[in-house]
Amino acid sequence: MGKGAALRWVENKRLGRHLRGRGVEIGALWRKFPVTTGSMVWYVDRHHFSELQRQYPELSHQLISPDVLADAGQLPFANGSLNFVIASHVLEHMPFPLAALRSWYRVLGSGGVLILKIPDKRYTFDVERRRSPLQHLVEEDLHPEAFDKRAHFQDWVEHVGGLAPGSEALRHETNRLMDLDYSIHYHVWTDDDIRELIDYTRTGMGLNWRPVLFLGAHFYRKECAVALQRD
Repeated sequence: MGKGAALRWVENKRLGRHLRGRGVEIGALWRKFPVTTGSMVWYVDRHHFSELQRQYPELSHQLISPDVLADAGQLPFANGSLNFVIASHVLEHMPFPLAALRSWYRVLGSGGVLILKIPDKRYTFDVERRRSPLQHLVEEDLHPEAFDKRAHFQDWVEHVGGLAPGSEALRHETNRLMDLDYSIHYHVWTDDDIRELIDYTRTGMGLNWRPVLFLGAHFYRKECAVALQRD
């Protein structure tokens, strides 16, 4: 085990200390996030186990069978009914991340914790993409009817797939991924963007939670990790 893997293990244990009681993990795929002994976790995914096996054949023998089939941004749990929500590498896949955060806040009871892990674009295949400004997220949240899904997919195909803007190849690949409903990164951020986003959820959205742990991206961790506790 390299130094980075050991440090990530320690950090996950620190985050996991906040996970007690009953909660959910969204999109775990093959790796369960560590929680405290005796905690109860439901695993949520939008796909049946058979579909996950089809999409991830290289992980077919390791995949976690979902307990709950649901869209990550619309959890089918009662208000305040959960002690924790784990969303590791999920928020960037949400077309409407502010709505997702609002939904995750809704299901948390007093003292409940949301664990977020979000890749920092500077250290991933998103490095060539433009950061998603907060105002862009706010506008899409306020006017979902104006959401341009194709524009997000084209941006992905151009800057991650490396296809020329306006080319036939880009148009074809965009159509193919949209037909598959492929799970792209709709939005990309850096640490500073995530700090701004969290602050906005508190001041602009009225979500009464606070960061009890914030781990910024580092040489061995290509993501930021956050624990938000509902007051």
